[in-house]
Amino acid sequence: MRIINIREQVEYKDKAIEYIQSKWASKENLRLYEDCITHSLKTNSCLPIWYLLENEGGIIGCAGLITNDFISRIDLCPWVCALYIEEDYRGKSLGEKLLLKLKEDTKIAGFDNLYLCTDHVGYYEKYGFVYISDGYHPWGSSSRIYKANLIKL
Repeated sequence: MRIINIREQVEYKDKAIEYIQSKWASKENLRLYEDCITHSLKTNSCLPIWYLLENEGGIIGCAGLITNDFISRIDLCPWVCALYIEEDYRGKSLGEKLLLKLKEDTKIAGFDNLYLCTDHVGYYEKYGFVYISDGYHPWGSSSRIYKANLIKL
């Protein structure tokens, strides 16, 4: 089991695009993930970073670190996005493994906090995230915003 940082292993770019699109994209926003991941490899900025979780040569999960997750709180940064673990692998703390890697890389990049927005209640709290407020999406819905303080890492 290993976590692949797409910036460090660019040969995984196409696999990352295909996998993340298969889990998160709709017909209307398919190109969004391709464009995001492709341009993340060309920036001098510390963000965005995309990750795959691989097990015995197969991709079983993904996540990203981005500057904003299409939510009103643009004053907060960075954000966890696109966390996904294949159903057959759930319940084995693999989401936690990805979140720990994102926290570590966020702290190394010089940030004291990491944020995420979700409608899930009870999952992220197990991994050190605390609910701080609601935020609003451009399409009119809202999500809960969580924060993990990284100073103690």
